[in-house]
Amino acid sequence: MHIDLTDYSYLTPLSKRIDLREDCKNLLCLHHKEKTWEHVQQVAKVAQDLALAYSIDPQSAYICGLLHDISAIIKPEDMLVLMKENQQDIDPAEEKYPFLLHQKISALIAQDYFQLSDPTLLSAIACHTTLHKQPTKLDMILFLADKIAWDQAGEAPYLQALRASLTHSLELACLTYIDYLFDEGNLLYPHQDLIEARQYLKESAL
Repeated sequence: MHIDLTDYSYLTPLSKRIDLREDCKNLLCLHHKEKTWEHVQQVAKVAQDLALAYSIDPQSAYICGLLHDISAIIKPEDMLVLMKENQQDIDPAEEKYPFLLHQKISALIAQDYFQLSDPTLLSAIACHTTLHKQPTKLDMILFLADKIAWDQAGEAPYLQALRASLTHSLELACLTYIDYLFDEGNLLYPHQDLIEARQYLKESAL
């Protein structure tokens, strides 16, 4: 699947690209997504810190953080049309809430336009909102970084418990957040992968 970004020719040519961070900033801010740019910087820094703490390559985590929301330049309803036109599998939750597709679209843009080829990094970007059924350490790091880098007024109610669980394991921290979503009724239509990831984490976090 290829996303047509022919209107975005201002991207630095891959052969001349020096600074991924600068291209990410330019792409988001040219689409008036300054708040998204602030958010991805925060996520990249938290992901880098978590990676260092859990012996994962910090540069990989930082790159994932920068690119995880690059699809903000595309409207969610257009993402749904794009996925359907390309006959891609769509979860019922994604059909009902197309915003959930932003993680998959971000991974596609990262691959096609930022020449990111590492499947481990692409996997993390593609599941930072829902997690895969059996998440890798990098998947979990980006998933958590996106929640810890709270960019709204006040502190999210789950953060204290999430930080405490991080002292034990990434698995327990991810499970803490997912349980919060389910138990507090904040997930109207759960994504199937998130349901299965919850079960996997319950078994592996013990």
